Amino acid sequence: MVNDPLGVVRSQVRSVADAVRWSLLLEATSPKAGNVFPGQSFDDLSYGDFVVAAEIAAEVFASPGRHFSEMVLGAVRQTKLATGSNVNLGILLLIGPIAEVAHRDLDCDLQAAVASLLEAQNQDDAACIFEAIRNATAGGLGEVDELDVRDPATSGDDLIAAMRLAADRDSVASQYANGFKDLFERVVPRLEKAIDASGDILGGIADAHLELLASQTDTLIARKCGAAVAEEVTRRASEVDKLDRTARQQFDAYLRSDGNRLNPGTTADLIAAALFVLLLRLE
Repeated sequence: MVNDPLGVVRSQVRSVADAVRWSLLLEATSPKAGNVFPGQSFDDLSYGDFVVAAEIAAEVFASPGRHFSEMVLGAVRQTKLATGSNVNLGILLLIGPIAEVAHRDLDCDLQAAVASLLEAQNQDDAACIFEAIRNATAGGLGEVDELDVRDPATSGDDLIAAMRLAADRDSVASQYANGFKDLFERVVPRLEKAIDASGDILGGIADAHLELLASQTDTLIARKCGAAVAEEVTRRASEVDKLDRTARQQFDAYLRSDGNRLNPGTTADLIAAALFVLLLRLE
């Protein structure tokens, strides 16, 4: 068993762009239940789309000195042009602030730096992020009377205020609302532990994804199918024995029923962002 499964990949990471590329590729390649990976596609989304999106993100996030919001919007636009779909909006929203602070100082306390960055966001940042969400035609982050991020009239409003309004129904928005504390304190350690326990990067990612899904409802499922269905998915995930291959295959098949509407995509987004953090630890 390899003592440091991520060590081989870390040896290939020499820049923020490298960390972006590897984290997105590894997340997409891991056989996570209910998600796209090699050999498993959705009607409108394939593994190849994720490979294209990963390269686009790496190129866009390669340049230091740019605001995270500009990079997110640029990557969303280019990805949609290249693939015709919203491949990884949630991931881009999560890695964006981390990438900006990593470009400035890779040795800093990333979580504290991200929280400070978000506190200092301005109307231009809000406008870019709102436009990215609209461009990706994503659902669930808006649709409240106070502030609908998909309404062009809100483009001058406070980004964090919008995210706080959406935090209870979107796990990506909740990271913005809590300064990414949940990502760094809950998701990153769980992923690192799962990879170490598995001795295999892709297997560990799949294990961590299942564990996260068993511990907290996936907000993408909740928005598409309702809270009761999302809670049922979490209950079923909690009963899956990770060592039982048949049980995992049955759970995967369940998530792929009903036209893949039970795709736990937001949980996968969190995994990708946690991988990005782990790969930035170059020591």
